[in-house]
Amino acid sequence: MRRKRINSFTRIAMMTAVLETVKFALNAFPNVELVTLSIIVFTRRFGWKETVPACLLFAIIECFWWGFGTWSMVYFVIWPFLVLLTTLLPLEGALPHALLSGFFGLGFGAFCALFTLAMAGLNAAIAWWITGIPYDLVHGIANFIVALFLFKPLMKAMEYIPNQ
Repeated sequence: MRRKRINSFTRIAMMTAVLETVKFALNAFPNVELVTLSIIVFTRRFGWKETVPACLLFAIIECFWWGFGTWSMVYFVIWPFLVLLTTLLPLEGALPHALLSGFFGLGFGAFCALFTLAMAGLNAAIAWWITGIPYDLVHGIANFIVALFLFKPLMKAMEYIPNQ
């Protein structure tokens, strides 16, 4: 039992480190990221019970790294929401996962606008969402392309990491 918990904590730490690394590695390219795909792959391989804590730790580290703001609250909800979608949707293969990743990127700004709506009102939320549409388009297209080409190789690589 103790060994199983240690293995689980190790996988959570590994996932958190990978999320931070892939986020940092592509910081120079606005809205081109590997976090979404990584979370999808981790959820498929290790399940929600280990991926959600990794997402929450990732969000905490991001807050300490970049500071706290309205986006901070979004991270604590949107990444576990992606885990939920990945868990509940019966997807098989690269294309369906690429579509999930792409639509998630497209909807990211709209989801953020919901938090702006709650904090600053309707006009601010609409302004937030409209000004972010070009970034959401890049986010969605980049997520789709990255997932289309990297989903299968990453899932194959995950086979080398025990999930028990």
